[in-house]
Amino acid sequence: MFTVTQLAKQFSISRTTILYYEKEKILTPAYRSENGYRWYGEKEIARLKAIICYRSYGLTIATIKTLLERKD
Repeated sequence: MFTVTQLAKQFSISRTTILYYEKEKILTPAYRSENGYRWYGEKEIARLKAIICYRSYGLTIATIKTLLERKD
């Protein structure tokens, strides 16, 4: 499990970016601890990798959200 800071360092993105993705409801933590820390697991890491990939192609957050919500 990773915190926001650990995840940001691992993927060379800012904490703010991760929090923005949460605000836009495209990346949510697996759970929050009692002290408010957000924790991300393997499922969330895979989702973040997909988001980063889509962003590298210039897709908008709205488009990415639509792609991630698809079942197929």
